[in-house]
Amino acid sequence: MAIITAMPSEDIISGYKGTLDFYVHRGIQCVRKWPQSPGKLRSPPVTQQWPIFTAAAKEWKHLSAAVQEAYNQYATDSGLTGRDLFMRAYIRGLYYYPTP
Repeated sequence: MAIITAMPSEDIISGYKGTLDFYVHRGIQCVRKWPQSPGKLRSPPVTQQWPIFTAAAKEWKHLSAAVQEAYNQYATDSGLTGRDLFMRAYIRGLYYYPTP
């Protein structure tokens, strides 16, 4: 990442598409190398977690609007969304306490 003094015009930004990524982070104009995908291969532990996330995402869509709103209110000032809290609760419980 590099901080730049002024954001270039749209024509210049479009010319660098796929090479450079221009963005504003917390009011600071920045440029970085275009983000790259890590590739199609994922480690076995990562791929083993996909089904649980898929199930949780489907369940969130089936919740009533009232329940989703309750999660959203509960997430207020936590830095998370209601959906994030629901996913956490679905996967490992809302209040996770590691066992010694």
